[in-house]
Amino acid sequence: MKKLILFSLIVLSNIASYGQNFPGTNVELLIGKELKVKEKDESLQRYGYNDFYSDGALKRKFNCCENKQNTRYKTLVGKIFKMLSFEAYTDLMGIDKFKLKIENPEVGIMYYDYDPRFELEFEFEVIGGLTYPEDFFCKNIVSTNDMFTGELDYASPFAPVEFYKIIKGNTARTQITLKSQASILTLNVKGVIILLENGFRIERPEAKIEIKKIKALDGSDAFMYTSVFDLGENDIKLLAENRMIKYRLFKHDTNVTMGETLMNYMRCIAAK
Repeated sequence: MKKLILFSLIVLSNIASYGQNFPGTNVELLIGKELKVKEKDESLQRYGYNDFYSDGALKRKFNCCENKQNTRYKTLVGKIFKMLSFEAYTDLMGIDKFKLKIENPEVGIMYYDYDPRFELEFEFEVIGGLTYPEDFFCKNIVSTNDMFTGELDYASPFAPVEFYKIIKGNTARTQITLKSQASILTLNVKGVIILLENGFRIERPEAKIEIKKIKALDGSDAFMYTSVFDLGENDIKLLAENRMIKYRLFKHDTNVTMGETLMNYMRCIAAK
């Protein structure tokens, strides 16, 4: 639940970023790279940084504590680290993660507790970007086969934006799911606009929007607006060739922080 709440807040607050930064489970791609600690939106700065440690056992948070448990924001923001090495491990919850050993001339050697499942929580910008192997994105597409109906389903990983392809017999449908968090509740709303780079856009003025009450990180009430709709051939082409930069559900805007990744996921889904 904590991950979901933090994800919801990050979705609304992060600025757009098109760099190829996230290595997934291919952590070796970071070896020797320079990693710059990302800035946070002003509303998130009071929570500091969550996954930086002074010790290899991941017991002591570096420069603690902001918001009772995290590293103070001002001590790390903008600092550049060199990635030295990594070690795979399984945490107490049974989650496979990586311990990254990093170094900065000013603060020395530190450790970063890296979860390869959550791109939005990765605290670094990789200077110069990453060069991905050929199957990097498509291997993350999840497929299911309903043996009773013969339906094949393909889905991109959990993110603010998700793509689906449903194949049954000779017919196929491709869908998109968009989520946007807001602090106010407005009922019976509709309409979606997706902005892509180079000025392209996808509009669905009649798209339905569902609303669910959630809790924000600070414990206050918030509302998740969600829209799911079919994509046409031209929509698919646009999304596979252009990075998404922003979208609007009714009047609620969300900046897209993983435009490069989403573009590649759309390419993988379209090829199925």
